[in-house]
Amino acid sequence: MTNFSAHARRAQGFIETDSRLRILQTHVHEIMRLQRIWQGIVPAELAAVSRIGQIDADAISIYADNGAAAAKLRQLLPRIAESLKEQGISRRTMLVKVRAQAIPDRYRPVRTPQISQAALTELDILRLQLEDGTLKAALSRLLGRHRA
Repeated sequence: MTNFSAHARRAQGFIETDSRLRILQTHVHEIMRLQRIWQGIVPAELAAVSRIGQIDADAISIYADNGAAAAKLRQLLPRIAESLKEQGISRRTMLVKVRAQAIPDRYRPVRTPQISQAALTELDILRLQLEDGTLKAALSRLLGRHRA
């Protein structure tokens, strides 16, 4: 444990002294293990929008970010269950639930639309032809952001 910071060592010591926290830590490790397996058996497109949720003695809940992903996962459940069984994980029930933003801080890159140089030129010409007002100001801000 020498590679961990003092805060991490102190937190680990705190967890080890409380039996309920040790049980919680074991449960979290099991979910993380299943998540790694999940990433390997589910198609990449679905793995990006789904994750292992709650696990019980006989059930696994799978959280999907949207209904379309949940529907596709439900179609694939027999194949997924067989793949999990091959990994030594057999649960009688697998539930697929829609949980939009179940992990709200998940990184998703923001795509900024690009405006072509010809379109920027045309918008600048339009801006010069407009009278002062909110539309002209909005076009000026737009052009300023895309030229910078």
